[in-house]
Amino acid sequence: MTDLTHHAELEASVPATPPDAPDEPRRLSIRSLTQAPELLVFVFLAALCIALALAESRFVTEINLQNIGRQTSVLLVLSAGVLFVLLVGGIDLSIGGMLAFTSVIAAHFADSTSPGIAFAIAIAATTGVGLLNGLLIGIAGFSPIVVTLAVGQVLTGVALLITSNGPIQPLNPHYTDLATSLVGPIPTIVIAALVCLVAAHLLLSRTRLGRYVYAVGGNEMAAWLAGVPTAKTKIAGYTICGAFAGAAGVLASSRIGSGDASLGPTEMLTAFAAVFLGGVGFGTGRGTVLGVALGALTLGVMSDGIDLLQLDSDWQSIVSGVLIVVAIAFQVLPGKLRRGVAT
Repeated sequence: MTDLTHHAELEASVPATPPDAPDEPRRLSIRSLTQAPELLVFVFLAALCIALALAESRFVTEINLQNIGRQTSVLLVLSAGVLFVLLVGGIDLSIGGMLAFTSVIAAHFADSTSPGIAFAIAIAATTGVGLLNGLLIGIAGFSPIVVTLAVGQVLTGVALLITSNGPIQPLNPHYTDLATSLVGPIPTIVIAALVCLVAAHLLLSRTRLGRYVYAVGGNEMAAWLAGVPTAKTKIAGYTICGAFAGAAGVLASSRIGSGDASLGPTEMLTAFAAVFLGGVGFGTGRGTVLGVALGALTLGVMSDGIDLLQLDSDWQSIVSGVLIVVAIAFQVLPGKLRRGVAT
């Protein structure tokens, strides 16, 4: 078989769009909601916004909308990174440690260099950590849970050692500009998050790597037989996740104005919640950046509404858990029901 023929067969075997991309417009029905989870999340988000606007007039003010954007930006970027790992059939439990490590490294270098260079150093560091995760999992064949859990513990430990005297407070007054400045009415941190989301979307929808990612997640063996470099694709997925975790850590550090080793655990769990809420299937090769963004926005709006209504913050965890179960049920139950009817 010639290289040209093999290349043609490979391109034909790998879907040009995500597996669940619609070929034609769907009617709004229960079936369409199960096949397009983004639509379900959007409907819920819209209803939640309307309810909060009616219940609390401050919800629709410019200041509050800006606060929602700032609060959700870190989650948006971190969730986009998690998406890549889940799409290749993996999991990354080191992103919490990456978040803490990035914030500490950025704050540590901020006074000796410019904040921009400090941020770049921090993101480069976690990108390297993501590459290490990918090599250990994709090439060495280690368990993703064991590897990423261990790496996350190491990163958290390093961050704690660096901040043994407490969080690092950079003296550079421009360190928080990314989080506090505005471009018109839009916070700069929101624009940075949107740039990351657009980059993630283009990688998944317009590049060969994106097709490989969906192919590996959908059926790794079939993708390998079709000539997809499965190991390299996994390495790329973990590396990209590390880069996005670093970007999220930079945004978080700029927002709080310090390098804090306590960052990470809560943000990691919330990111996984946003991803699953956005319709990403674990080990199914299903999911989109749009769905993840809607999931993150839903959690952000819900958190803001709880604060505005002065409710107990514990309700956020309860509601988030219920929403995740409902989202997964909409993904799993239709297939089980169809198989049950078929038998």
